[in-house]
Amino acid sequence: MHDYREVSRLSERVMHKYMQFEKRSRCYGTETPITQAEIHTIAIVGERHGINVTELAKLRGVTKGAVSQMVYKLVDKGFLSKHVSPNSDTEVCLNLTENGRIVFLAHQKYHEESGSEFARIMSQMPQEYQDYTIQFLAAFEKIMDEKLEKKERKG
Repeated sequence: MHDYREVSRLSERVMHKYMQFEKRSRCYGTETPITQAEIHTIAIVGERHGINVTELAKLRGVTKGAVSQMVYKLVDKGFLSKHVSPNSDTEVCLNLTENGRIVFLAHQKYHEESGSEFARIMSQMPQEYQDYTIQFLAAFEKIMDEKLEKKERKG
């Protein structure tokens, strides 16, 4: 069995590299550059028309405050629109604008054409390894959630 520190170091390196990747911008069918975090927010809104900020935050794995900031940016860039929910005057629903739909579809096409490296790697693994990977990542996410919640409670 590998030392847990080896797994910890590798996980940390992957997370740091992913965070660097998240900051990179590219254009998806418009001339406006979009970061990975922005396009993945647009992708969720495109898949879930009328989603609210709370649900979007849960799906992105970030705070409502972080999602609110992202939503303001994407509204300013012309990719999202905000509307009062028909269910509650205090809830805001999000939808794609026409430019948002263009970006959403271009992002989907990008993934279809480039093929997912994750899908390729996973398809080469026996199902048992795939299941273990999912279990490990889910457990790791739970630990991170607990640490974040503990930090928020302490202030």
